[in-house]
Amino acid sequence: MARFRTSHLASLAALALAAGLPAASAIPAAAATTTYTITNLGSLGSGGTVGSAVNATGQVTGYSYLSTLVQDPAGCPPNYPNPKKCVEHPWHAFLYSNGQMTDLGTVGGGDFSEGNAVNLSGQVAGASATNNGGGQAFLWNGKKMIDLGQQAPLNGSDSDATGINDSGQVVGRYGTNSTQHAFLYSNGAMTALPEPSFTGPNGCEADAINNTGQIAGTCGDSIGQAHLVLWHNGAVTDLGTLGPAGTWSFTQAVSITSNGQIAGTVFSGGTTEGFLYSNGTITNLGSFLAAAINDNGVMVGGPSIDTGGTVQNLNALIPAGSGSQIENATAINNNGQIVASATASSSGTVLLNPS
Repeated sequence: MARFRTSHLASLAALALAAGLPAASAIPAAAATTTYTITNLGSLGSGGTVGSAVNATGQVTGYSYLSTLVQDPAGCPPNYPNPKKCVEHPWHAFLYSNGQMTDLGTVGGGDFSEGNAVNLSGQVAGASATNNGGGQAFLWNGKKMIDLGQQAPLNGSDSDATGINDSGQVVGRYGTNSTQHAFLYSNGAMTALPEPSFTGPNGCEADAINNTGQIAGTCGDSIGQAHLVLWHNGAVTDLGTLGPAGTWSFTQAVSITSNGQIAGTVFSGGTTEGFLYSNGTITNLGSFLAAAINDNGVMVGGPSIDTGGTVQNLNALIPAGSGSQIENATAINNNGQIVASATASSSGTVLLNPS
């Protein structure tokens, strides 16, 4: 079964920065840690775990496979001899805290869920499969899942919560595979975020929110290009298409810091590259595909960490002889803790702790 989110890939180039955008203040990047200890996250049952986000206290969310089996929602291949045996292990959103993994369950009647973001209070935002195969945005408030997908204007459409800040504000997208819209859930109220005048039929999605309420995301124009955008205080700012002039490009913001720096990826001219937006300037990160950035400006992606422009392979920073091979770092917090997939881990996901 495919995961819920249909992501927009990213694009790069000259930024058309609209007036009035709050500037990101420069923060010196912390020096890359020379060594990390490795903690295996474990799993909810069958062994496989994927980590998506980590908060300032080292709590992690993502999804993990259960030991039970359910009927495959995708159905059996044509002419399969025994349809009742088309089964798979479901996965559920989890919260990992102090060595323990908690199953957050599901909403919407389906068997699958995933956590995409976690805040300082341990609240989790994500998506849960419905019984018709779509996704439904949720907020886990520390005690139970709140089904955000049934609230207007989402009203049961396909939806996904992609970001949460320490105030409990949640952002994401809703709609159909062809037309999406961005939302903000704040203080119990759901709001559709405004769309720029150039927005075409593909619509918009919100990808991340910081503690000042700035929201980074993507809006498609009438020819299908994806623009990097920023919402703040009810207004939307077009940061432009990021590909070279005259090229078709797609942008995806993956993370925004409390200082307004935005990291993400861009697809243009058949090539995917990373980018960093900071103080009104876009920096092309080349083959380093940023998956997350912390408030010190330190980024992770793939097997690498970027500290102040210096890129290092995380495998050179873990204890020799550990047997682990870091494959893909997906999250980093302000203390430098990193969530990554790794070989030689019983669950496939580890937490790297600066030593």
